[in-house]
Amino acid sequence: MSRNMLRPALGMAAAVVTLVLTAVPVSAAPTTDPLPGDDAPVSLAVFGDASLTDGRELTVADLANDHGVDLALVQAYGSGETPSEPEPPVEDPAPQPAPEDAAESPSGAPAAARAPSPNYQMVASWTSSDHRTVNLRRGDGRTWGYTKIDQLHNLSVGAVRATTRWPAPGWPKLQTAPDSWIYVTKVNHIQCSGWWLWRTCKVVGSVDVQAVVNYGNPKGVITAYCQGIVGRCPDWVRNAANAA
Repeated sequence: MSRNMLRPALGMAAAVVTLVLTAVPVSAAPTTDPLPGDDAPVSLAVFGDASLTDGRELTVADLANDHGVDLALVQAYGSGETPSEPEPPVEDPAPQPAPEDAAESPSGAPAAARAPSPNYQMVASWTSSDHRTVNLRRGDGRTWGYTKIDQLHNLSVGAVRATTRWPAPGWPKLQTAPDSWIYVTKVNHIQCSGWWLWRTCKVVGSVDVQAVVNYGNPKGVITAYCQGIVGRCPDWVRNAANAA
């Protein structure tokens, strides 16, 4: 092949390489190399995004660039992992429930103060859409707190956080005075298949999630659950992909 014939061929090859490299924006590039499991099917939950309608098709790169989806969470869910939560704050921003008044023992010495209840152990803390500090505590497993939310309603910390960060228009609303509020948001179910950033995804359904936060009570988050579903939410709702 002559040099004059070779030049157009090289120019075309360079254009193709440039097109491939720019197909996925830099903002969508992952922070780690592809790992085993990046080609596994994955179900995601995207909270509070009204632009995602049933039947819509898009790629993981689209979800990252346009819908706030965290690629690290997509990779974790695709590998069957549960993303770890950050350590709760060392300084508890909410007071522990007041201990019983110290009583005097028969000898006249004050009795030891009651030890703090493990129910009030902090699980996570974050800022809500209305700029309030949300405290999620362990709870009693029956009537309030994260143990109940996790075991009875099958929701993750990320799902509760995303509900309070991306509520539907008009929410939160005051539940009871003086300071108990309800957050409600639409959660889209997205199924993806393929490989890495080039997975193809489709919105296949949705559910509304409700969370109740009592800012006037040390308990903080009282409960969270899927509206219209008795008991446990579907497993995919746990996979909050825009929970950061």
